[in-house]
Amino acid sequence: MHIVVCMKQVPRDNSVKINADLTINADGIEQIMNLFDEYAVEEALQWNEKLGGKVTILSIGPEDWKEQIRRALAMGATDSLLLSDPAFTNLDTFGAARVAAAAIKKLGDVDLVLCGRNSTDDETGAFAPALARLLGWTQLTYVGKVVTLESGRIVAERHLEEVVETVEASLPAVVTVVKGINEPRYPSLLRIRKVAKVEIPTWSAADVGLSAADLTPRLNLVNRVPPPPRPKGEIIEGKDATEKVARLVDKLMEAQVI
Repeated sequence: MHIVVCMKQVPRDNSVKINADLTINADGIEQIMNLFDEYAVEEALQWNEKLGGKVTILSIGPEDWKEQIRRALAMGATDSLLLSDPAFTNLDTFGAARVAAAAIKKLGDVDLVLCGRNSTDDETGAFAPALARLLGWTQLTYVGKVVTLESGRIVAERHLEEVVETVEASLPAVVTVVKGINEPRYPSLLRIRKVAKVEIPTWSAADVGLSAADLTPRLNLVNRVPPPPRPKGEIIEGKDATEKVARLVDKLMEAQVI
């Protein structure tokens, strides 16, 4: 089975600045693997160990993003692919999905695509659904457990706000995973050294058959401002929960909230 994991790199520090043109200024901030994508990598590795086949890490970005791809290889991924081109610099979510879809179609033998439920920088959660639409594949979002994975079929639990759905779908499919689906492994020092000089294949826009017109942003960013600071709270003291609740109710009544 061939599993592709779409991996995004995000700033380690969430206190990035916003440029005058509304782009994010992450200068001087280390880029790391997106938290939710790390769970996707681990899930792919666990199923690869059971079923065999290969796990390909796919990422869109500049050459210096190869470091985090190598980290995924050190975790146990078998293959990798970096999609890198100046034309990819200002991709919106749909544009990124278009690039990834073109690469996956070119790979040709993919059974399953795993993604994190969202990235920790833009938080849209729209990449994977857009990717599934462009590929014409089934999509399963918010997956907290893959119950069964076999040729042509997947059974998974979707962990929603109030219910857990168990669903079955045909392959190929695009699946997004949530935190807690597994515990990502730490790559060993030996594997880190082993993959340190591994050549990461790189494809350009031309390699996946896309033109500048194909990559024209569909999203118009009107404004981007940092959220206001959160108001400071107050810790309610008390000898037990009953006393704390009583004091909280008193304070809420004093403030005419209730």
